[in-house]
Amino acid sequence: MHSVLSYFRAYFSPDGDAPRGNCSAGQIAQHLYAALRELGTVCYLDADAQPRGLTAEFFVGHFWSFARTARANRFARNVVLYAIADPGYRARALAPIVEATGLGEPAWDAPPPHFDHDETMERADVVLLVGNSFTRATFAPRWRSKIRLLNYSVDATLFHPAADARREFCYPATHCGLRKGFYDVLETWSGIDARVTRLHAVGQLEPAWRARLDSRNNGSIVHHGYLDSRSAPYRDLLRSCRFAYIPTVVEGQMGTALEAIFSGCVPITTRASGLDDAVLEHCIVVEPGDVDAHRDAIATMLAWSDDTWRARRGALLAVAHERQSWDVFRATLLETAAESACAR
Repeated sequence: MHSVLSYFRAYFSPDGDAPRGNCSAGQIAQHLYAALRELGTVCYLDADAQPRGLTAEFFVGHFWSFARTARANRFARNVVLYAIADPGYRARALAPIVEATGLGEPAWDAPPPHFDHDETMERADVVLLVGNSFTRATFAPRWRSKIRLLNYSVDATLFHPAADARREFCYPATHCGLRKGFYDVLETWSGIDARVTRLHAVGQLEPAWRARLDSRNNGSIVHHGYLDSRSAPYRDLLRSCRFAYIPTVVEGQMGTALEAIFSGCVPITTRASGLDDAVLEHCIVVEPGDVDAHRDAIATMLAWSDDTWRARRGALLAVAHERQSWDVFRATLLETAAESACAR
């Protein structure tokens, strides 16, 4: 079988290391390519490329450029990969925070002008959605029969729990901002006494968010800036905390949340984090924006005994290794390809 895979060369390139290969998008592209290679030849395209006249039995494309590529070429089966919730839902979910803060989304995090969500969903034979049942429910009912959930993982060889850890929390992100729940971070932790516990935040900050952090931080938040997820300081920081606080608002499936889990942290998070439903059963699940409930959850976790924390961590790690694995990712993709071959 000949396949075409359209993603981003900045995140993955079959010819060598990509500058952002350790990011979630890079690992997703790498494992997509590896699975498709098991089935035959693969033509890998940058998502910004605009090829014409290609033919293939199987096409997998990132949702930003999928429709444009599918329209200009001849593919027997078209599979789009959405790495985030429905774009309309995203806008609605973030609007109240934008209004409250006056802070908008960075341009690099939004789809390009040529993206057409309706055309993308119409042209797709199958939609692979990185996320959980909550993520799927953000899409209009008419599309849901096409959607197949796709769990992914992290490099589990890099992340493993310590024997013990501090009664503190981590908030790992590549960028601290609207989608990742940083507004809730600031509102919640402005009311947490630093003598009780602290939050170790990781991620790049735009100047406006830096100013907001400085104005809201009572000492309970320690901001470590951006740390490469493959670096020892990042991995050691996650392993040093018993808990994670990740109140993400809109996501596909949050890779840094998985890194925290595989490092031994039990998280407070939201269904919008996109983590597998079975994994979320072993987390503390809150609603975005409910600051009082977030503080109550923090207090509850701090009151756990050592034995309770270890038991919760063990159960969470077991289901995470089972459900959030690259084997599951590969199996889902290969099953989709096999079903598509039968449908031709």
